[in-house]
Amino acid sequence: MNERLPATAGPVLSDAMAMLQTALANKVDAATIAPLYELIDGIQTREAEKRFNAAFVRAQAEMEPVFADATNPQTRSKYATYHAVLRAAQPIYTAHGFGVTFTQEPSDQPGMVRVVGFLTHEDGFIRRYQIDVPRENKGLRGGDAMTPMHQVGAGFTYGKRYCLIAMWNLAIDPDTDGNVPRQPYRPAPAARSMDELTDPQTGEVVDHVAPFKLEMREGQTWADFIEPLQRYINHCRSIAEWDEWRLLNQDLLLKLKETKPQLFRLFEKNVEAKYEELTK
Repeated sequence: MNERLPATAGPVLSDAMAMLQTALANKVDAATIAPLYELIDGIQTREAEKRFNAAFVRAQAEMEPVFADATNPQTRSKYATYHAVLRAAQPIYTAHGFGVTFTQEPSDQPGMVRVVGFLTHEDGFIRRYQIDVPRENKGLRGGDAMTPMHQVGAGFTYGKRYCLIAMWNLAIDPDTDGNVPRQPYRPAPAARSMDELTDPQTGEVVDHVAPFKLEMREGQTWADFIEPLQRYINHCRSIAEWDEWRLLNQDLLLKLKETKPQLFRLFEKNVEAKYEELTK
């Protein structure tokens, strides 16, 4: 990594600092001193932004496309989870003096929540990013698709992923090797038991499947949606993964609840034990 730029602001800042010291020594009134503080603050902010931009360019030059580690069978495309994006970018941006934090704010769009990301440099300059994501008002308790806590966690993770991608203008590589052709999409065959997982792309038995959005095609029944979803959920490795499965499939879950409430309650009962396990 290149060494950071020298934190020198030039003769304008030196002159302003000298004027401020003289004014303070002479006990000049606050109204006269205030513009000097504003001038110094403005110069320091611009210099910090210059160092931020220089470090940003160096960090971005080291970043490569992020491997897509999850599949969306509905669009027949692959995408990178938040964890994959973080693993690829964090070691590089922290080495160049950057830190990333996230929070949530009210959105001015109905039914949405705003996820805000702050890219902070060690010299103090901060750049803000934001994205509005849908707020799902139904939850797991009481027969709904998600608890309020799940809604917050899943939406927050979704927003963080896109904020982080936007911060660094990251490209997502759908292949592990650009020379390897993509596998054609094939629906996953039915598993022989609830202890068996199949890859939705290849149909092979696997130990783990990353969250994706299931779909129902013409001629399929609710069992074709519920059975694989609860199997995937019951193999979750973390509550964040649980949240992502529920968020990605919430549209069909809500439709199931409205049209087949007894079947929906059975689905909830079948995944409740996994939820309790992950939240202990």
